[in-house]
Amino acid sequence: MARKLVRIPSVLGALLIACCVLCVRADAQISVAIEEPYAAPSDQALLVFTRPRHRQASETGFRIVNQAGRCIARVENGWQVAVPMWPGKHMLLVITGTAPPTVQLMQAKLSAGKTYVVRLRARVNMKSPVEIEVVRKADQPLELFPNAIKEQTPFKQELRTCTEWVSWKRDKIEPKAELAKRKWDDADGAFRSERTVHRNDGWTAAEVAGE
Repeated sequence: MARKLVRIPSVLGALLIACCVLCVRADAQISVAIEEPYAAPSDQALLVFTRPRHRQASETGFRIVNQAGRCIARVENGWQVAVPMWPGKHMLLVITGTAPPTVQLMQAKLSAGKTYVVRLRARVNMKSPVEIEVVRKADQPLELFPNAIKEQTPFKQELRTCTEWVSWKRDKIEPKAELAKRKWDDADGAFRSERTVHRNDGWTAAEVAGE
């Protein structure tokens, strides 16, 4: 397949091509007080990022950034976070390291009222240091919401500093994001699907509650 050689001026521009329609709405983060922390509100989706604790303490954090350049989650070793998001299609950056940062892409196609789970693991790989695994409803026993997720309380985050860091490192992130976008465009459907949260991968609020 012919490689696209058109230079994309910035990381934000690269990702806006994939999902520009929802860009303005995607950067809004909704704080909703609910009894079940992993049940999505009826008009929003909930994207849960979980990082199983490594036996050896890791100082490398994972930053999840949306196409508007906003940091929506920071996931340290052993952490689990729940991110309310607008329904629709989102292209997300998974950023690790600092000198220079490493950028990997994942996609999320979300429906309102559903909770989705993505498991992140550190691995020894210079180009792809994060293993991105979508936890799919169809792959779970009886399609039940994973108990291991419910048993862990989500970390509450203040992400202003994380977003400021992304802005500060913009000139380092952009070239890496452009390369990751080209790799995504040139990859086959299996590669993209493996790293995409699909609408039917999620659980309704009632299913999360076990009703």
